[in-house]
Amino acid sequence: TDIWRVLIFAAFVGANNQKRSPINEFESGKAFPINYLQPSCGPGFLSLLGISATKGNEILRSKEGNQDEQILIFEEYANAGMEIISERIDSTSSPLETILALIDEGKEPSGSMVLEGLI
Repeated sequence: TDIWRVLIFAAFVGANNQKRSPINEFESGKAFPINYLQPSCGPGFLSLLGISATKGNEILRSKEGNQDEQILIFEEYANAGMEIISERIDSTSSPLETILALIDEGKEPSGSMVLEGLI
């Protein structure tokens, strides 16, 4: 499925707004499967979010727990992004225009430094 596209866009929106939101309720043993992401962009995007969130590259080292931390950061940005998207869509009569505006916000030079170089 193409769920990875939605998740990456939501994480993009969360990161661009510098907002992370923990996932409070989840099914035990149902962690985010890394294979949901497209191999061509998923791991790189997770790494960039991790570097940005931790303000360093230590998260890239092959150390136990680093991949889990990258996934957690991604999940929290995606969760916050979904909240932002939902709020914005609920407050407009044109969901498509809202999505396009969110994309444009990520392209603005005054946007978050979090995603500089990604777009």
